[in-house]
Amino acid sequence: MPRPHGISKRSARYARAVEFSRGLVETSGYERPGFAVTYDRFRPRPPPALLDMLCRYARTERPALVVDLGCGTGLSTRAWSGVAQRVIGIEPNAAMISAAAPAPGVEYRHAYAQETGLDDGVADIVTCSQSLHWMEPGPTFAEAARVLRPGGVFAAYDYDWPPAIDPEVDEAFCAYQGRRGDVRRRRGIQRGGDVWSKEEHLERMRASGLFRYCRELVLHSLENGDPDRIVGFARSLGLPVADLDGAGLESELRLDELEAVARRVLGDRTVPFLFGYRVRAAIV
Repeated sequence: MPRPHGISKRSARYARAVEFSRGLVETSGYERPGFAVTYDRFRPRPPPALLDMLCRYARTERPALVVDLGCGTGLSTRAWSGVAQRVIGIEPNAAMISAAAPAPGVEYRHAYAQETGLDDGVADIVTCSQSLHWMEPGPTFAEAARVLRPGGVFAAYDYDWPPAIDPEVDEAFCAYQGRRGDVRRRRGIQRGGDVWSKEEHLERMRASGLFRYCRELVLHSLENGDPDRIVGFARSLGLPVADLDGAGLESELRLDELEAVARRVLGDRTVPFLFGYRVRAAIV
């Protein structure tokens, strides 16, 4: 069947990518009332060492523009405030971006990573913080390469969870994650990671042919936390979309078991949470 006049193959491909990403958002549970506030409160912030490294790779002390794809509530976007002259966070989930706090030099746009609407070659650095697995890789890489200037850096980075806290707490958290996975499988709900595994980010970046140099780096950060943060972090992973309400799902997932372990082991103490980061960096 002939394509309607004015619609290119590229536009059709990007439209399919956007539609698929929209479907993942709708089943993620990230649009639930109050979820974005929980996410912003309990998720970790990118460590300063990561920003310093990306600036060195981009060979700039103060980036003119950083673009943060899939910025969520802006945790990874606001980190650049005062470091870069200008920062733009791109996020398709209206509920998440509505909870994004303002910061000097920071702007948020409701858009998809595959079609940012930005001009060619305007960015020094483009990032995907804990978000690339939600995006179709090919169109996302192409858009990142398009908006980056020559020598600019694209970086997809993810933190491992659970953070390293205590062996018993860590084990209880992993068990909770296992129950979340079981619920999703029973209900046939996909996650971004079910489609585009994080472990394959670097391989896909290299295979794209859009970057002249790619590598992976590993670093860590420390943030303080207590039992409330452990429970809040678990809630910030999202609840699978289901007929049950939030309380019903938490009961089915037995979140109370994780909370009981955290409170028994930590009591009312605040302790360091060690977050491991995996960074896949590429130069255009």
